[in-house]
Amino acid sequence: MKKLKLRTDYRFDFHLIGIMSKSKEYTVSWAINQALGTVLKKEKDLEIEMKKGGVFRVSNYQFENDLLRYTLLSNTLISGPTKTQKLLVPSLGHFDYLLKIEEFEENSDLREIYGQLRNAAKIETMVKLDVNKIKEKESFIF
Repeated sequence: MKKLKLRTDYRFDFHLIGIMSKSKEYTVSWAINQALGTVLKKEKDLEIEMKKGGVFRVSNYQFENDLLRYTLLSNTLISGPTKTQKLLVPSLGHFDYLLKIEEFEENSDLREIYGQLRNAAKIETMVKLDVNKIKEKESFIF
């Protein structure tokens, strides 16, 4: 049977912040909520099916309003009863969490958001990342 391949170009028009923190994800989520005045809520884990079988889960928290969507992702994937761990984005392995910011309108000031997050408790270090320079940027298509 002949296989067909679908090739598409995705737009990676979101902002990404890498966060280092030894705190649990719900604590980091709470700290972001306090800093930004948002209500990040735990959503159903995203599931990634591997070619060789098996499913990895990605824990995520989301907040959305009319202007933006925040998604806090754990960079650690967990699989099945053995609790095998892998990274969502291996090239960003030194980050514990990734905060994806999608703008629906160009009204938000990302410098202000970044400044507010800088003062957040439980966040040890954070870095603005250039999505176009990440090798595994396809990991953020969901």
